[in-house]
Amino acid sequence: MSLLVQIELKVKTDEAEFLRVARALASAAATEPGTLRYQWYITQKPGHYSIIEEYTDADAAEAHNNHVGPLLGELFALVDLVSASFYGELNPYIRDWIAGREGISVHKPL
Repeated sequence: MSLLVQIELKVKTDEAEFLRVARALASAAATEPGTLRYQWYITQKPGHYSIIEEYTDADAAEAHNNHVGPLLGELFALVDLVSASFYGELNPYIRDWIAGREGISVHKPL
């Protein structure tokens, strides 16, 4: 079963730098086996962006994060996490990542 992730971020400082990093992440994700969808969206709130990510499973999401680790470090230096929703089965890596974070929701399949 696939894992769908929706994240909303608020840019703290340099929006041009955020866009550079977001585009680099999308480019890197395009060649990853196990990444089914990786799409950024502009929201109606100024400075807020959403991303929808879909992976074959939680292990593919973990592999993505390991592949783009330095870019994720750059990204999270530029943004605040507003919310994150996970739809599907989680693995220990993702459960650890969400532990103690605000604005996280997990939705398990029926």
